[in-house]
Amino acid sequence: MSGLFGTINTGKSGIFASQKAIDVTSHNIANANTDGYSRQRAKLQTRRPFCTPAFNNAVGPGQMGTGVEVSEIERIRDAFIDYQVRVELGVNGEYSQREKFLSELESIFNEPSDTGISDILGNFFSVWHDLGGDAQTSSTRALVAEQANALAEELNHKYEQMQKLKGNAQDIIKQSVFDVNSILDQIKNLDEEIVQVSAAGNNPNDLLDKRDLLLDELSSKFGIKIDKKNYNGMDVSTKDDPNAQPPGGLNLVQHINPEDVARFGFISKIEPKEGTKPGEAGTYTVTYYKYGDMTSEKNKVTLDVLIEDDADLSKEGAMTAEQKVKKLEEGRVLWTNKDGLALDKEGKPALGEVDFSNLAVFTPSTGEIKGYSSVQQEIDNNINQLNKLAKALAYAVNAVHSQSENSKEDDLPFFVNGNVAKYDDSSNMVNLDDILNGEIDINAGNISINKSILKNPMLIKAGKTEDGGENNGLRATAIAGLRDKLMEIQSIQDKMNREEFINKLSGGFIEGEGGVLTLKGNTGGMKVDNFFKDTVNKLGIQVQDARRVVKNKLVVLSGFEERRASVSGVSMDEEMANLIQFQHAYQSNAKIISTVDELLDVVVNGLKR
Repeated sequence: MSGLFGTINTGKSGIFASQKAIDVTSHNIANANTDGYSRQRAKLQTRRPFCTPAFNNAVGPGQMGTGVEVSEIERIRDAFIDYQVRVELGVNGEYSQREKFLSELESIFNEPSDTGISDILGNFFSVWHDLGGDAQTSSTRALVAEQANALAEELNHKYEQMQKLKGNAQDIIKQSVFDVNSILDQIKNLDEEIVQVSAAGNNPNDLLDKRDLLLDELSSKFGIKIDKKNYNGMDVSTKDDPNAQPPGGLNLVQHINPEDVARFGFISKIEPKEGTKPGEAGTYTVTYYKYGDMTSEKNKVTLDVLIEDDADLSKEGAMTAEQKVKKLEEGRVLWTNKDGLALDKEGKPALGEVDFSNLAVFTPSTGEIKGYSSVQQEIDNNINQLNKLAKALAYAVNAVHSQSENSKEDDLPFFVNGNVAKYDDSSNMVNLDDILNGEIDINAGNISINKSILKNPMLIKAGKTEDGGENNGLRATAIAGLRDKLMEIQSIQDKMNREEFINKLSGGFIEGEGGVLTLKGNTGGMKVDNFFKDTVNKLGIQVQDARRVVKNKLVVLSGFEERRASVSGVSMDEEMANLIQFQHAYQSNAKIISTVDELLDVVVNGLKR
């Protein structure tokens, strides 16, 4: 079309294009503060030109422009920056959670302080020293009993607090599993909608923003790999994760077969079956919930898992049965299929009894879930250190107090296993054999002063003889001297008895002052209070390191997010400039139409005059 009517169409196209551009600018301004929003731009292109009819176009004016049109509303996004941000989100998620829980662990120890274990431990040995110089008074004996009780209760309290902290980490893993499965379902639904819109020839920009925001949230939970597909579809997996099980990972979102995807289950309980001792090789009943949803018992599933020591423990990555149980307890996440059934390493449902080596346990290489799992290892390590301290203290004090390295020969142990010890109404022991047998299981959670001694401090064996009323205090002085004895506390094993500890880790018995037996000491060991201080110092270093990493990673992440914002973020100044530009374009095109209208009035109405 040519002539004035063609010019009107050209002006009309300019008005419509400017209107579209103003609409896009308005959308950008409205979503300037919307999380995950990427600014959009109306992409303009010339309309198909009009060829002037002629016998030979070479001598004519050639093609005449017919105006402008909006070819697409494009989203401004840099995929590489997105990749960098998501990698850093995973790393930051891991270390920020480690820093959070390690800081809480540090506050549990509360060292140094006037009420911490170090101070109570020092007071404990001091009152024994005082008792050595004043063994005949009941008040000094009462102080020993009360201080020992305070030390035991503080160890119990620290143990309980650390167990609760570990439980908190597991609760957060459960919530994370539930959230991750929900995010994956949302991404799957968005992906299907995006593909449908794209196949129809449109750009689903806002849907893409929603999906990218969910992918950012998912990447902070654990490392993901994204493979772009046709029509803006994608596959989401853990294929880049070297720890992925099954090997190579599984698709969490899939473009071709959307229903053939994996999900995650949360392990709520791990119990040894009859005939299997906790932490040892055997069959365990693993209870897990589909999708991490514990609101309904319909989601509860039990699975028998055979856990054994690896054949060659010298190989890299080989684990004992105890380490495998720990891995399940700390990780708590299983790969499942879409229906929530646990998978083996071939990606098939694990049915009946499954060997641990063939069970698909989710072990992320980065992200918050890894942070929650790894911090449990640190909590367990500190619990283990506290257990060693409690056991060393109980064995050393009981041995000198009874003057026997054999617990079976002890008729009045000073420290006992509180879970085993039983007393009558007068606080007299009623199950001495069980108490002595239970000494091997003493830890920070159950160490307790013998209630018979707490009720009657005059039973404390303070002198060389076992008569509670003696006044020489040599045995009390020997117990006070344990503070300076070198003991290989770090080498204590869970099932090590008193005799093994005295002879293998403490140098055995020697005669001290007045012929009282005491520990010789082990040059490869350390003092009791130094052992505890080393534990606290190591924790402090770990907290500082975690804070340093978090600080550094935040700087890197902030840099990437700023770069992404500079590309995809909405600049109000820029949008206002665009608004003025498109407003002027609209007015100018309207002026063209107005001018053509006047010309047409001349042609239609002016020629008859």
